[in-house]
Amino acid sequence: MISNIYIEPQRKVYKYTCPHCNTVSQMEHDEHRFKEDTYGEHEHIYLRNVLTIHRCKCCGGKILWVDDKYIYPDIIQEEPCGDMPISVKQLYREAALISNKSPRAACALLRLAIDRLCNELGETDPSIDKNIAALVKRGVPKYVQQALDVVRVVGNKAVHPGVIAFDVDDKATATMLMHLINVIVDSVVTEPNRIDGFYQNLPETIRKAIVNRDK
Repeated sequence: MISNIYIEPQRKVYKYTCPHCNTVSQMEHDEHRFKEDTYGEHEHIYLRNVLTIHRCKCCGGKILWVDDKYIYPDIIQEEPCGDMPISVKQLYREAALISNKSPRAACALLRLAIDRLCNELGETDPSIDKNIAALVKRGVPKYVQQALDVVRVVGNKAVHPGVIAFDVDDKATATMLMHLINVIVDSVVTEPNRIDGFYQNLPETIRKAIVNRDK
């Protein structure tokens, strides 16, 4: 089961969300220091390339740092919604896997994911702006429209630098966009599907009566 609480892996912290099993877990830890340079009159020793290894007590997966640089494995901080369309999910997961190494590229991919989501919802104008406007006319909640525009504008900055408040080279920005995409999918895909399921479970005679009432 995936925990709703996310704690970012840190080299000097020994309890966080494991990037292998996505559970908050205690970590066993070990360090290996490599003697790299000796020089000078008194043979000063400089230690570099400190390899830090954490091992998840839940799944046994290994997490690696060299000095203070996170190395392995790639992190997906927030998994995509189960109802996310496959074409959107592919872009989301690609962005999630590179967000730690290249937040800018991740932001650009997430903007493309929003464009693809609009297509999946039936809006096919070449302009993502017009597609969002069409979804607004169809009655999406204001917070969904705002979330769509945040992803669009921030992702656009990653492709075409401009002056806005978000830093697309900050992985926290990419993480925020991933969360917003999940919020959007939950609102426009998951909730309608869930409600339709409730409706379809009504007896057929009652559903027919509702249809006739609404004519």
